[in-house]
This record gives sequence, structure tokens and C-alpha cells, in this order.
Amino acid sequence: MVGRVFKELNVEMENCPDFDSALSSAASQRFDAIVVDDSIQESPALLAKALELPSCNKSIRIVLAESSAPMDVFLKARTQVVIYKPLSADRVRHGLRAVRNLMARERREGSKRVRTKLPARVGYGKVAVRRISIEDVSESGAAVRCETGELPSFCNLNLEFSLPGDSENIHATAELVWRDDSGRAGLRFVDMASSARKRLSHWLREQSQEKTSRAAALAARSGR
Repeated sequence: MVGRVFKELNVEMENCPDFDSALSSAASQRFDAIVVDDSIQESPALLAKALELPSCNKSIRIVLAESSAPMDVFLKARTQVVIYKPLSADRVRHGLRAVRNLMARERREGSKRVRTKLPARVGYGKVAVRRISIEDVSESGAAVRCETGELPSFCNLNLEFSLPGDSENIHATAELVWRDDSGRAGLRFVDMASSARKRLSHWLREQSQEKTSRAAALAARSGR
């Protein structure tokens, strides 16, 4: 599944069957990212060894993990992104898009994702509503920053935010898909009213068109 989604995002992938072959490949080639599974006992050691290799000491380090898995050993290896299990195509796709952005690659054509700074509120279970900030958003999810602790990966989140110029709030049920070492987290929209989804889609198109218009105007001025 992970390989298929990497292919969708035009990222080449090499699969290594064991620790020795993975370490050998990492020593002889430069990889933009290294992905390990927390169920493999040697995964933390592989990430730690990769840090020592000139070829991979700048690689993005990614862990596929159970929500209940202890992350201390992976954090010591300076893991940058955690993608939570159970894995699904959508969950992996959201997580790997975040990784691809860290790798400074071009965004996939047709993925309307807008960088922004929107205040939002999130609640779950019996926990009081917490304030977060949405840093980019698409029709299928958002990257957020939470300054008051980590969001849980074991339950659905109730997200509420409003778009600029829109007086009606958008409500969505979301799940935590990934987390990176900068304090950002990726949410996938699990459920959203069709009317809210249409408003979000319309706003994203407007933002994309405005960005294109600004770029064209800048290019025209530069060509004078």
C-alpha cells in the first residue's frame, strides 16, 4: 500500500527485506526519505544508523506506528513524521503528501491545497474544546498546529473553523493521520456536510485562481 501511494505521488521507492540490506542501500545511495515499521524490532536502530551516514543524514525519517506504540526510541533517532495505523490508502496518502512537502517536491497536479492561517477548535471525547491553528487545508484534510499538547490518534476529532468572508462555521469529523517533529499534525476529514464541503471547495478554487492571477500579473510586470 505504501509503495502504491508513493507511486501515485511520483516518488520512487526501494523496498528492503531486512536490516542488513536496508543499511547497505542507505550507505551506498542517497534517499530523500526512510520509512520503517514500528513492528520490526530493528527499526529504531536503522534510523539511528542512518543519521550517521553522510548519504542519509538529511533523509526524512518516517515511522508507521500503532497509536499505542512507545515513541521514545524513535524520537531519539529524530523521527520527523509518524503515520498511524491502521493503514488505509487515504491515511497513507495524506501522510506521504506531508512527507513529499518536506522533501520540497512539487505538489501533485489537481490537489488543491491552500496555505493559510485559520483559527479553529477541536474537541474529542470528554476533553474540553481546544484551540488550534490550521496552516493549510484541502478538500480532504488539513495540516494543523496545536500549542497545548498532542492530539489523540485513537478517536475521531470534532473540528470547527470558518473561512474568510464566510459567516457560517464549517464542522467536520476528522482523524489524526500524521504528526511531525515541528509540532504540526495532519487531519483527514472523515465526515462533513455536503453544503460545507461545497463552500470549502468553492473557497479553495477562489484561492487557487487568485494565486494564479497574482503570478501572471507578476510575470507580466517582470517582462516589461
